[in-house]
Amino acid sequence: MNQSQTPLEVGAALIYENGRYLITQRLPEDSFGGYWELPGGKKEPNESLEQCVVRELKEELGIEVYIRKFYKIVNYHYPSRSVRLNIFLCGVKSGVPQKIEVADFAWVAPQDLPTYNFPEADQTLIEEVMKKDWAADEHAKYLHEYLEGIRLFNDGFYFECHEMIEDIWMKVEGLDKIHYQAIIQVAVGIHHYKNGNWPGAMGMYEKALAKWNQLPEAYLGLSITQLKEDFGLFFGTIQKAGAHGMQHVPEGSIPKIDLPE
Repeated sequence: MNQSQTPLEVGAALIYENGRYLITQRLPEDSFGGYWELPGGKKEPNESLEQCVVRELKEELGIEVYIRKFYKIVNYHYPSRSVRLNIFLCGVKSGVPQKIEVADFAWVAPQDLPTYNFPEADQTLIEEVMKKDWAADEHAKYLHEYLEGIRLFNDGFYFECHEMIEDIWMKVEGLDKIHYQAIIQVAVGIHHYKNGNWPGAMGMYEKALAKWNQLPEAYLGLSITQLKEDFGLFFGTIQKAGAHGMQHVPEGSIPKIDLPE
């Protein structure tokens, strides 16, 4: 399968209340029938991912949920298609779960999640939420979206990085806004490079560089000096290669961003 094809967009709800997660079991006739998962489903063409999650939870379980915040993106690649799972941290507004379009549901303590049969592709996610301290997350040194955006960048999901960090960029001001926007712009610049758009790649890098030039040498756990040096070398190579030679610049030379500690 061509990994570049448009992935199937799926919205899922991560609901953690009273020390337990809400999970659902797929119907026997569904793909991965009998396996457990986070509740949710496929996004319809004319709805947002948030609307998708609210609708799916109503259809599957008969409950009204509200969106607390965007949690993370998980990309799955199957032989026949790619799936992008967009996970939102949600709360229950009203209703009690019912088995409407699911085989079963359960409220499960984190330590008990391994006793449920999740697809192999979900194991890393399940291990992550098992260890998650949601109270500590509210007072973390760096925003979850910031750290997750950098992880997405380093894993090669540049447009998804842009989407994740954009969610917090729109809510802040001052140097934080400039810092987040620079990462967004360099991620989009690399997205353009991967798609053969030389003017777009160079234009977004120049915008990112202008933002970095407004920041101190270190900011929010990152060395801005190092970022300028690393990405200056990479985009300098693209600039010299030109529009017709850019495809010969290896993707392996794309810099990584050190994760703040």
